[in-house]
Amino acid sequence: MSATPVLTPLKNAFQLSRAENNIELILPELLGAQLHVVIGGQSEQIDLFLVPSPNPERQCVTVAEDPAFLAGIAFPNIPVTGAQLIASIPSEIEVVFLHGDGANYLTREQLAWFRGMPVLAT
Repeated sequence: MSATPVLTPLKNAFQLSRAENNIELILPELLGAQLHVVIGGQSEQIDLFLVPSPNPERQCVTVAEDPAFLAGIAFPNIPVTGAQLIASIPSEIEVVFLHGDGANYLTREQLAWFRGMPVLAT
């Protein structure tokens, strides 16, 4: 059974961000989003499963709001919030968000920008 793609608040935020050319529109929805991140093992620690990003010289982690969108990936996934994801992934790693009918992508530069926002800066 495959999940039917829906316009979630996070997916909508990506669309608005592109339309208004404002990456900051994604952050509020990303922080509270309930996500599933693909990991490389079954351990208690997050062992991210890295794949080539859309920029072939970089690596990314694959994430989805609906775990059904990760069904074709032969590795486990764990639930995290968007805030946990931003805080836990290394600064050189990028993120691909699968939506079932496409994907969105955050570069390491965009993630660094988010980490510098007052809501996340500590």
